[in-house]
Parts: sequence; C-alpha cells; structure tokens
Amino acid sequence: MTDGDRLLLCSDGLHDMVDDASIARILSEHKPPRDAAQSLLDEALARGGRDNVTVIVARYEIPAGPQREW
Repeated sequence: MTDGDRLLLCSDGLHDMVDDASIARILSEHKPPRDAAQSLLDEALARGGRDNVTVIVARYEIPAGPQREW
C-alpha cells in the first residue's frame, strides 16, 4: 500500500447491488472515508437493498516521522 490508498470492506449487500464501476466512481468522488461509505450505502439502498449492507472504507496514511532538530 502507498500513502493515500483506500481499502473497501463490504458485504454482498453492497457488491450485489452496486457494480464495480459505480463503486469506483463513488470512491473517487468522495475522498473522506466516512463520506464514501455513506454514499456507497445510500447507493445500495437506492438500488433496492435486498440484503443487509455493510460498508467500511479505510484510508492508509503514512505517519510523519519524528521531527529532528539539528
């Protein structure tokens, strides 16, 4: 993984209702993980939501190292 990558964990309630292209589009339109997860959930429900929908979006960030004073 590289800095800024995101990870999507979801149940079949999402991926059975929302196609991969739509998932990718929503993830690219909503940078904050919370906003992306909510939009994915909303989309699955708007498309019928026939099953329970679980969505987790996490963003990988490389923490800054300790500051050195020379």
